[in-house]
Amino acid sequence: MAVVVRLRARRVKAGCALVAAAGAALIGCAGAGESGTTAHADPFTAGGVAVTVRTQPRDGTLRILAELRPERTGFHLYSLSLPNGGIDGIGIPTRIRAEGGLRATGPATTDAKPRVLRPAGLDVGLPVYEDGLVTLELPVRRVEGTDSAKVFLTYGACSETAGCLPPVRDQEVTLHLGSAD
Repeated sequence: MAVVVRLRARRVKAGCALVAAAGAALIGCAGAGESGTTAHADPFTAGGVAVTVRTQPRDGTLRILAELRPERTGFHLYSLSLPNGGIDGIGIPTRIRAEGGLRATGPATTDAKPRVLRPAGLDVGLPVYEDGLVTLELPVRRVEGTDSAKVFLTYGACSETAGCLPPVRDQEVTLHLGSAD
């Protein structure tokens, strides 16, 4: 989305800057060729985890937000920091990636609080997130020539006392982005 501000030549430069800044604030500062619109995928549940995926413009960039919530109390999502093979072969790391109309510009992050889970009967500590909602954030940029993107999610959830839920690997989610500006 672009904002065009037409000003008379006799206006003061400071006034121009103020009007331009106000206009940018009103449109949410989509910036750098990124769309100010938000794309949403249909929510789904897989592996005992409810998932929503959407895009969100912020600070002149575009991000994919994936919200994951285990449906059963006491289950925790494995962390982004879990190694690819797990620990002693146990656990599946949480991952998010994008293809098609969106490309990652940095690593996935979350502000969820990490903790160590020690499943009953196993002599291993697994990095997980606190029980409840975990929001993954992946910075991305639009790719010219396509109006949709595929987001792939990998995750699993485990409990200290009730075992683990079936892992989900490369769950494909389609985001319809609309035409690029």
